[in-house]
Amino acid sequence: MEISLRDVSRVRLNSFVYTLKHWRGTFSLLEKVAVGIIFILIILTSYKWALAASNSGSFVPVSGGVFIEGVVGNSLDDIDLGRLTKSGLVSVSSDGKFEPDIASSWEASPDKATYKFNIASNISSTEIVDTLSKNPTYLPDATCAAEGMKMVSCKLTGSDTNFLNALSKPLFPHGPYKLDKKTKNEIRLKRNPDYHLQKPYIEKFIVRIYPDKGSLEKAGSKGAVTGAINLDNTPSNWQQKKITLSKKHILFINSLKTYLKNTSTREKILKGEKPEEIKTLDILEINGVSNDPEYEALKAKLTASGIELKIRKSTLKEALLGDLPKRNYDILYLLVSENLSSDPYKYWNSAERSGDGQNFAELADADIDELTEQYRITEDPTKKKEVFDKIASLVEKEKVAVEYKNIEAKYAVSPKIKGLLINKSCLCEADRFDQVAKWYIKEKKQR
Repeated sequence: MEISLRDVSRVRLNSFVYTLKHWRGTFSLLEKVAVGIIFILIILTSYKWALAASNSGSFVPVSGGVFIEGVVGNSLDDIDLGRLTKSGLVSVSSDGKFEPDIASSWEASPDKATYKFNIASNISSTEIVDTLSKNPTYLPDATCAAEGMKMVSCKLTGSDTNFLNALSKPLFPHGPYKLDKKTKNEIRLKRNPDYHLQKPYIEKFIVRIYPDKGSLEKAGSKGAVTGAINLDNTPSNWQQKKITLSKKHILFINSLKTYLKNTSTREKILKGEKPEEIKTLDILEINGVSNDPEYEALKAKLTASGIELKIRKSTLKEALLGDLPKRNYDILYLLVSENLSSDPYKYWNSAERSGDGQNFAELADADIDELTEQYRITEDPTKKKEVFDKIASLVEKEKVAVEYKNIEAKYAVSPKIKGLLINKSCLCEADRFDQVAKWYIKEKKQR
């Protein structure tokens, strides 16, 4: 029987359909295995092609998303928004170098006693000067004035190569975010459209308060918050960053007191021993929220030695009104917001004794005075360290202070937050947000 050419394709199709319907009886075991392998290879090849196509472009961050910061506290009034809503004249990079912030550039006089700052285009120099004049404790050793609309000039009482450190603090209300709404339990921030540096990618930033750490940890496990500091139990998949704060406790002994003038007396106290003439010690603790173990051990030794410790706790604001300028204490346990290495002049030069000065040990030593003045005008890092080491050695011999370790913090963030940059060294906990403009949640593919 002959088949016409036009029916050939129909016969082939029918044969193919018949083969598919009866494949179990049509193919041998070896042929079935071969067909299965071919089928798997086709699927794998198709998957790789699809994956390659999806990765042909790079992903870039885009604006959008909400970050929810959980904090433990009783009132939102105690929350420090720091770098979220404020900026400094300069900023400090992760490698410790000064970078532009509100000041787009700056220059110092040869003697480092005058600094001039060029201000960002959307901020006036008069506003900067007004903020500084209303807060004289920011720069107690400098007088700042506006020179035109875009320049601020600061004249110091003496040479100071560390002046930029003070200006890196967030003092001015020009941060990446601005207040949107405040309720009983939340502070809602939105992107600042006039921010002078890179605009943040994350659109909204919420600070939510919780009554205790347990409630906050539970919220984190449920995804109700995306970031929290110093949790005991963090969700297993969260990112964790360790932060070393430029904040520590320092113990000062008031050498101005008659019964504390002798170095030998102060040395015994620092060893936890009882000098014969000492029966009681008046200890003023300022902002010592969590005390250093070494400090607690010292107090235990002094008590065991027979000295009665009269401990008074105070906030810095309260102490500045009386106890600090009057040096009303035998021992001062103070939480400082800067490392002593930033400017030992403030703590040990005799010009800083009493009143508004920060020589809280009332130390008076001509050699230390000379070295602290030399430190302020020295720019070479190697020589600067040499001078500092000499100062530290002389201060140690006087037995007037103990400097404890820098406080450390642990910051945990949800894995959905990308581009998480945090400087390892921060002035305070709020400085973890100094790179917040680079964080992002949303992203898109860019080919």
